[in-house]
Amino acid sequence: AEETEVTVLPPLFEYPVVPAEITDWKESSNWIIEHFWDNFDTKQKAVGQSQLNHAFKTFAVPMRFADSKVVYKAVDKLIDRVKKNPSLLLQLTMAAERNIYDPFTSEGMIDEIYLPFLKAVLAQKKLPEIRKARFRAQYESLHGCLVGDVMKNFDFTDTHGNNSLFVPTSVYTVIEFGDPDCSECRILKLRLETDSEIQRSVADGKMQIYFIIPDVDPDEGDSWQELVKDYPHSWVVGAASDLEEKMDLRVTPCLYVVGPDGKIISKNADIDTLKSIIRMPQ
Repeated sequence: AEETEVTVLPPLFEYPVVPAEITDWKESSNWIIEHFWDNFDTKQKAVGQSQLNHAFKTFAVPMRFADSKVVYKAVDKLIDRVKKNPSLLLQLTMAAERNIYDPFTSEGMIDEIYLPFLKAVLAQKKLPEIRKARFRAQYESLHGCLVGDVMKNFDFTDTHGNNSLFVPTSVYTVIEFGDPDCSECRILKLRLETDSEIQRSVADGKMQIYFIIPDVDPDEGDSWQELVKDYPHSWVVGAASDLEEKMDLRVTPCLYVVGPDGKIISKNADIDTLKSIIRMPQ
C-alpha cells in the first residue's frame, strides 16, 4: 500500500519558552499567557488559518491553569493589537471559535474568553454583515447565559397546554434542555430521576427540575406531549419553539444549574458536579 504523505506546516511564529528560573506551574502558565503572542506579526493582512488554529489551541492550554485576570488582560491586549486589521481579527475569532467555543472541536469551552472576540468582530465596521452573521447569532445566545449571569426568563408550553414563563425561584433549579428522542437526553433524564440524593432534594423542596424541549415545531401541535407523559410528576415539563435562538444551547442535552439567587452556577454540568453544587450551604 502506498504511504500517504502528511504535510506538516511550520508554526505561524516562534512560540515563547518559559524561562528556566520559573518552576511553579501557575507562574509558568501565567508567563506563557502573557507572552504567547509577542512574536505574532499583527500587521499581516492574512495568515494560514490552520497555523493560526494551532497557535490558538496552544495558547488555550495554559488558560486552564493561569489566573483568570492574567488571561483576560492578555486576551484584551491581543484583540487591541488586531482590532484595526479586520481580516486578521476575523481569522483570530475563527480560531477562538474552533478552540474555546465549538463543542465538537474544542477541548474545553471558555465562553467568558470567547465573548470579547465576538464583541470585537461585531464592532469592526469594515467587515461586511454577512461575515458577522454567525458571530452575531453566537453573541445573542451567549449574552446573559454565562456562569454568574441571572438566568433568562423564557416562555414555554407545559404538558397541560398552558402557556408558562420560566422565572428563577428561591431554590436550586435544574433545567435539562433536551429531546425525548435523544438517547443521551434519556440517559441524563434517567440519572436525574433515579439518583437518591437528587430525589431527596426535590422531595424536600430544595430543588426544582425542569425538562424543556427547546425546538418544537408549532405545526406539529402537541404531539410532543405523548413522548413525555411518563416523566416524573414532580418535574416541570414543557416545550418551546426557537429557544435555541435566544439561549446558549450548543450541546444536546444542555443542563443548566441555577442557584437560589437566580444566577447560573453551571452549564453542561454532570451529575456529580450537580450534587456537589446542591450540597453547598444556601
